[in-house]
Amino acid sequence: MARSIASYGVDATAVFRQARLNLEDVQRDSEARFPVRQMAEVWQLAVEQTGDPCIALTLTRYFQPSTYSAPGIAMVSSRNVLEGLQRCIRYFRHTTDVADIDIRDNGDLLSLAISIPPENQPCAPEAIEAYSATAVKLFRLMVDEEFSPQSVSFSHPASAEKVTAFSEFFGCPVTFDATETLLTFERSALLKPHMFANPALAASLDEWITERLASFTESHFATRVQKYLLDHMLFDQPDAEMTAAHLNMSVRTMQRHLKKEGVSFNQLLNDCRHHLAIKLVAEKKLPLTEIALMLGFADQSSFTRAFRQWTGVSPKQYSA
Repeated sequence: MARSIASYGVDATAVFRQARLNLEDVQRDSEARFPVRQMAEVWQLAVEQTGDPCIALTLTRYFQPSTYSAPGIAMVSSRNVLEGLQRCIRYFRHTTDVADIDIRDNGDLLSLAISIPPENQPCAPEAIEAYSATAVKLFRLMVDEEFSPQSVSFSHPASAEKVTAFSEFFGCPVTFDATETLLTFERSALLKPHMFANPALAASLDEWITERLASFTESHFATRVQKYLLDHMLFDQPDAEMTAAHLNMSVRTMQRHLKKEGVSFNQLLNDCRHHLAIKLVAEKKLPLTEIALMLGFADQSSFTRAFRQWTGVSPKQYSA
């Protein structure tokens, strides 16, 4: 973001300083995070001082997969965009804990939904625009420069000039002041293989990111729950009662803590099943029936349906 601001001839360091933030903190520690409200000030100041309401699009000029560190490299190493999207969601908290993100399955269409929990408001709309634009830029690196969503909607308002600029960038109709923020894609486009796919590298980075994410967000209550689930899922099939007992609290208290962080126990349980399913299927060491039972599915058919929903392909196709 600082490079984007500087490209207008504006002193980025001074802009951050006006929001009571020190850019040197990030230079010393690449994992440093700035408070949401102060970053909202930075975005507002950046728009005011550059005179460009579309500064989020300028940011894409300086974007590379490495901008998101290991998660970005893992995403671009995925077999296809859908798998990259799944990794995007799984490791979203590694890059930011500001928003909630999930995939909506609508048959031939898939939508990436982005929302801001009340506790993180106000969040700069430009931050959501920048994330959406860099995500599409990443997918274009994976597929080709012509790759575009079917439609994009943002929940905040914008001028007609901005609508035109964003429609040109995304290559599809863009709506502002919508009920929610959605990037909608054709499923078939997300399943196209690409030349940079490197499943072995992606799997290796998965392990590193998982370990890094645990230490990076160890202060988050949800991470403690997730760690317990990952450690015990293959042997004990933990449920809410077991997990709460491990944390020395009631299920109700656990759920309350999770709700404060914008997640539910069932979401975490599903995420862990997803993570372990991909790992076990990719390793090709266990029959699918055994993997299904280990992850708590009633049978292989139920597991296959869930796996297809996660990745867009069957376990056999994934491991082929």
